[in-house]
Amino acid sequence: MLRITNKRAGLRDRTDETMRFFVLSFLFALLVISQINTVLDPDLWCHFKTGEYIVKNLAIPQADIFSYTLGNQPWIDHEWLSQILLYFVFSKFSWVGVNVLKAAVISLCFFIPLFFIASKYKRIVYAVFFILLSILALGYRSSARPEMFSYLFLCVFFCTLEDGKRLYILPFLQVLWANMHGYFILGPALIFLYFIGELISGNIKKAERLGAVFVMAGLVCLINPYFYKGAVYPIRVLTDAFSGYRTHAHNIRELMMPVSFGFKRYAFFWIFAILSSLTFLLNLKKARMGHGLVFLGTFLASYAAIRNMPFFIFTAMPLAVINLNEAKSTKNIIEKRYYAASILIISATVYFFISNGYYMFTGQAEFRKTESKMAESLMPAGACDFLESNKIKGRIFNSIDAGHYIAYRFYPEKRVFVDTRTELYKREFYQAYQKALNYPVEWEALQKRYDFDIVLIRHLSGGADRLLRYLYNGRKWVLAYYDESFAVFLHDAPWSKAVAMDNASLGTASLFEKIGETELAEEAYEKLLEADPGFLEPANNLAAIYINSGRLDRALEIIDRMLLLYPKSAELYCNKGAAYLLMGRKEQGFLLLQKSAGLNPYLRQVSYMLGLAYLEKGDLEKAEKQFVKYLILDPYDAGAHRALGNIYAKKGLLKESAAEYNESDKLEGK
Repeated sequence: MLRITNKRAGLRDRTDETMRFFVLSFLFALLVISQINTVLDPDLWCHFKTGEYIVKNLAIPQADIFSYTLGNQPWIDHEWLSQILLYFVFSKFSWVGVNVLKAAVISLCFFIPLFFIASKYKRIVYAVFFILLSILALGYRSSARPEMFSYLFLCVFFCTLEDGKRLYILPFLQVLWANMHGYFILGPALIFLYFIGELISGNIKKAERLGAVFVMAGLVCLINPYFYKGAVYPIRVLTDAFSGYRTHAHNIRELMMPVSFGFKRYAFFWIFAILSSLTFLLNLKKARMGHGLVFLGTFLASYAAIRNMPFFIFTAMPLAVINLNEAKSTKNIIEKRYYAASILIISATVYFFISNGYYMFTGQAEFRKTESKMAESLMPAGACDFLESNKIKGRIFNSIDAGHYIAYRFYPEKRVFVDTRTELYKREFYQAYQKALNYPVEWEALQKRYDFDIVLIRHLSGGADRLLRYLYNGRKWVLAYYDESFAVFLHDAPWSKAVAMDNASLGTASLFEKIGETELAEEAYEKLLEADPGFLEPANNLAAIYINSGRLDRALEIIDRMLLLYPKSAELYCNKGAAYLLMGRKEQGFLLLQKSAGLNPYLRQVSYMLGLAYLEKGDLEKAEKQFVKYLILDPYDAGAHRALGNIYAKKGLLKESAAEYNESDKLEGK
C-alpha cells in the first residue's frame, strides 16, 4: 500500500513538474512573440553606422562625425559597445537578427528574476502573473535600442543585491554597463538605494558592504573612452533636462510624461503600477525599506518621462512577486491549481499579439504589428534613392527624424543638418530649426547661413506643414520628389515635377492638402474611401475639405455615416459642429463641439472652433481661453494669433493685441 501511495505521489510530482515546464515554455514563447514586431526607432541607423565606423576605423568617435552644423563638436558616444553589437547583428542577419537579439535580451530580463524568485520561494505563479502584466505594459517601449542592455544590467544588479552573496561582481558588470548605455548611472543608484534601506533598518554590516560596493561601482565608471567626461555624462544630461536647458525635449514623445496622453493610451502600464503598489499594502509588515525606495524612485522616474517606464517595470515586477510570496495572506497558495489556467491565459495573450489585437488596443496599429522590418514611413529610403540615382550634389536640410537614415546612407559623402542626438544640439540651434519650419524670414536666414541646396523633409507628421506650402509656392524651390512620407525640394535647380494623382494613399493625399493642391487631395481621399468605406482618417479630412468649400450636405453625409462606425470620434463631432455653425444651427453646433472637446481635450481643431463660437457669442473670456489653449497645441498658426489679437483689441489690451498681430504677420511672411 505504501508503494502504491509513493508511486502516486511521484506521478503527481512528475505531472506538476511537466505542467510547470509547459507554463514556462509558453511564457518564453510569449516573450519572444511579443518582441518580434515592426521596428519604429530611426535612431538605430545612427547606431548601425557608428558601429560600422568603429569597426572599420578601430577608433571610437571623440567628436561628431555626422552633422555639418555641429562643427566637429565633442561627442561622448556612451553606447559604442552596444553599437558594435547592433551593427554586427544587422549586417549579418538584418531586421530578423535585430528582433531576435531584442527578444533574447528582454527574455533574460524576465527569466533571471523569475528563476531567482523561484529558487528562493519555490513558486512561479505570482511571477508568471506579473510577467504577463509586465509584457503588456512594456509593449509601449518595446524597442531594439541600446537601452535594452540597461534593462538587462538592471535586472542582474537587482537579483545580485537581493541575493547579497556575490556583490563583488557588480563593479565588473558596471564597467561593461558604462560602455553600453548612458543609463549606467542606474547601477550605482540602485546600490545606493539598497545601502540607504539597510542603514535605516539598522543593518550596519550589510550597509557597510553595500557602501563599499557603491564606491567601487562609481569609480569604475571612469573606465570608458572619455574618462571622467564619460562618467559624469548622464548626470549632465539629467541636470540639463530638469533645469529646462533642453527645452526641445518637451517636443519629443519619449521624454514627455505618460499622463500627458491620458489613462487609455498607457492603460496596461497604469494597471501594472496600481497592482504592484497594492502588493506593498498586502506585505506592509514585512516590506523592506530598500524595496520601498527602489519602487518609489523608479516610479517617479517613469512618471517623469515615458522612456523611463521600463526601468519601473523591471524593478516593480520582482518586488511585487516578492511581496506576494512573503505576505501572510498570499504566501501559502497551492500554485499547481493554477497551471492550466496560466497556460490558457498565456495562450490568449500570444494570440493577442499575433493577431495584432494588442497593437490595435494600444493605438500602435498604424505603424506596428508582428513582423521583422523597419516601418517604411519612418525612413526616407525612396528620397535617398532619388538623390543617389540622380547624383544630386549639395548640402541637405533635413527634418530631425530623417537625420540618422541620411547619415547611414550617405556618410561620409554627405552630412546632415540635424538628427535626434538631442544632447549635442544647443537650445539656440534647435529653436532656430523650429522657427525655420514656420517663419519664412527665419527660413531664408537659415538657408543663407548654412547654404543648403536640398530639403528632405518628412511631410507625413505635423510640424512642417507651413514650410511645405512655403517651398511649394515659392519660386526658389522645386518639389522634385515625393512619396507617402517624405518630400525632396531642390534649390534653384533645373528640375520640374508636377504633382499628380498616381496611386492614392493617405500620405500623398495629406501632402497635396498641405501644399494647397486641394483638388488632388479631395480626389485621393475619395478614392481611399471607395476602396475602404470605413477608413476614418480620409473621411474626416474629406469632410473638412467639403466644409471649407461650402459643400455642407456632402460633408454631413460622410460624417453621419462614419459616426455609425466610430461613435466616439472627436474629429467627426468637431467637423459636424463646424458644419452646423456654418448652416446657422448655432446651438447644435456648439453642443457638438463641446462633446468633441470632452472626447479629446487635446484636439486642436475643436479648441479653434470653440474659440470662434465663443467669440460669436460675445464671450471674450472663454474665447480667449480656447485660442490660448489652441496656441499651446499649435503655436505657429497665424490665424489663431490674429483671432487672439482681435480679442485683446476688444478687451482694450492694445499691447497684447499688437504682439499677436505682429506674430501673425511674421508667420505669414509679412
